[in-house]
Amino acid sequence: MNMHHGRTFTTNREEPFHGEGPLTIEKGGNPYSKRDGTPTTATALQSVHVPMCEECNGLLSRSIEVPAKTVIRKIMPKSGTHTCPAITATEAGVLARWFLKVGLLNTHPEAVHDSPQVQKDGAFRRHDQDEPGWLEWMRMEEAPPEWFSVFLTRQSVSGAQTWDGGRLLLELPNVSVGAKNLHYQTWVAGIRGIAATVVWHPYWPIQHALVEEGRAVKLWPDPSPVDFAMLPDVHPNEFGFLLTGDSVHLTDDEHLRRVAQTPLQVGLDVSEHILNS
Repeated sequence: MNMHHGRTFTTNREEPFHGEGPLTIEKGGNPYSKRDGTPTTATALQSVHVPMCEECNGLLSRSIEVPAKTVIRKIMPKSGTHTCPAITATEAGVLARWFLKVGLLNTHPEAVHDSPQVQKDGAFRRHDQDEPGWLEWMRMEEAPPEWFSVFLTRQSVSGAQTWDGGRLLLELPNVSVGAKNLHYQTWVAGIRGIAATVVWHPYWPIQHALVEEGRAVKLWPDPSPVDFAMLPDVHPNEFGFLLTGDSVHLTDDEHLRRVAQTPLQVGLDVSEHILNS
């Protein structure tokens, strides 16, 4: 999907939750700081903007932003004593679509973030190209592709927490099937107290260690009700996805009938697994 869509450009400057601040601008639970060392705050939830036509701008607002606003208002903590309510499967699906939109547009080559500090941050990376289906579902008001996964964890809102434990890493290889590179990718988005990881992993399922332990939930695909009271805080350094850069070249038969039968998971040596297969 070309967000420009061949019409006059506009960037949606509407500030979600305007006037409900101060809201802290954070990265991995750590606030960005002003020159005097105090946390950077905003009067509204900070957004990312990309050039798009008025038609697409209004469509994304109507089909994604407006439905998500009620859910986000429920779960976004206003204080350290905030109690997150449970959400329904329908609300989980709405939240997944919003996090998908944020994750994909965050890394759009022409993305501009409201916060100059985030915009200048080297971790605020862009993807080189859009795969077919990455953005088209938004304009068509369809369900996101099934090979997007959205995983959610809770994070402490009481300030930066130290972490002395190890880190679980799930490797995402550089997979080619025939002449086509599948461009496995991962993005992280979030609001205060909630972190969402978006993963694009076509045809190869993922077994997420923290979901197995009940310490994370999968919002997409197949959204289900989420009881936030049952989710413990997870430190940002406990678990992550690693784009290895290791190239895996497969035939259609190797990919669909043998390799993809074993989910990508922590501890799986992809190259060794393929050789053994």
